[in-house]
Amino acid sequence: MTTGTKWVVAQAVVLALIAMTVVLLGGEATAPTTIAAILLFIAGQGMAIAAALQMRQYISALPAPAPGATLLQSGIYRHVRHPMYGGVMLMAAAIAVFDVNPMALILTAVLAAIFHGKSRYEESLLAAAFLGYREYQRRVPHRFIPWLI
Repeated sequence: MTTGTKWVVAQAVVLALIAMTVVLLGGEATAPTTIAAILLFIAGQGMAIAAALQMRQYISALPAPAPGATLLQSGIYRHVRHPMYGGVMLMAAAIAVFDVNPMALILTAVLAAIFHGKSRYEESLLAAAFLGYREYQRRVPHRFIPWLI
């Protein structure tokens, strides 16, 4: 199993665990948690959709750049280097907040750690594939969520 595949398996396992905790340990949503969850989910979905539309045929769960892909630096990629990961993290957090589920929130933090490791690995591959990637990293300091992380 390749390193990239291991990262994908790890994220899939944690996402499945988040889903299981929602089913098994779900709490009681309140008006404030519902509003917060909706806002988080819309932000996450917007980021993920914007990234997917830009990536188009090159989209993949695997962290290696696809053959023929170009370095994306416009649109959502002007503000964040890994908007798909950030979007998934925000959507997972939205589910945990809506469900008032501390275990799902902890697992969302684990997912963030996995995405951090996966993105570091991916960025080493991107730097090898694209001459301008290190400059892009300097210009776009936020890895996942614009103006935050």
